[in-house]
Amino acid sequence: MCGNQLHKLIKALGVKSSLFTGLMGILALLTLGGCSLSGAVKGALTDGTPSQTFDLVLERDLIKRSRRLGTQIVVQIPAAVKALAGDNILVKPSPTQVTYYGDAVWSDRLPKLLQARLVEALQVSGRFRAVSDGSDRISGDITLSTTIEAFQVDVEGERATANIMIFAKLIHVASGKVYASRSFKVSVPSSSRVVGDGVDALNDGMNQVLQSLTRWVVRRGQLRMGS
Repeated sequence: MCGNQLHKLIKALGVKSSLFTGLMGILALLTLGGCSLSGAVKGALTDGTPSQTFDLVLERDLIKRSRRLGTQIVVQIPAAVKALAGDNILVKPSPTQVTYYGDAVWSDRLPKLLQARLVEALQVSGRFRAVSDGSDRISGDITLSTTIEAFQVDVEGERATANIMIFAKLIHVASGKVYASRSFKVSVPSSSRVVGDGVDALNDGMNQVLQSLTRWVVRRGQLRMGS
């Protein structure tokens, strides 16, 4: 049953004003995705257990291989605000409103997933002697520090757009100084507001960002280390 039909039914039942207000609040949440998001809210209406788990997948063919250098790089886990630090898939119906797809989660916390894909992309580039996430005690010549500033599906009417923005810094380990920084931003239209389409758009956007970010790290790493 769609939002408009529910609204009419509630009114027809003659629900008291206080209860009506509460029900309409619930209705507003359910209609974030409208009927087109039936798959996104289904789990939230049952036992609250997510029925869909999604991963971020690197398109390895997008990463250009380069001549190997002797440098080592450590990729820190990205920083993120609370809304982006968990495994929920963020949906924003307005710039100030935060909500999530009701029955879907990432396969791990978003910062951990992005760290893994960053490590993978830099490894695929072939540029560095070693690429580490810091868990193996490898000491790096360069540290890549990133902040997830946006990683969500923005909804406006019937339109949905995946927006991703990551701010990156390169730190020269020996001196402890940041020697390069840049923001990477991309927007990818989603074919619908359904969770699967939103995740596909986020995956496309992530790959575009990682392609640019990897190319930048390779270039700046080369310049800094004098190779």
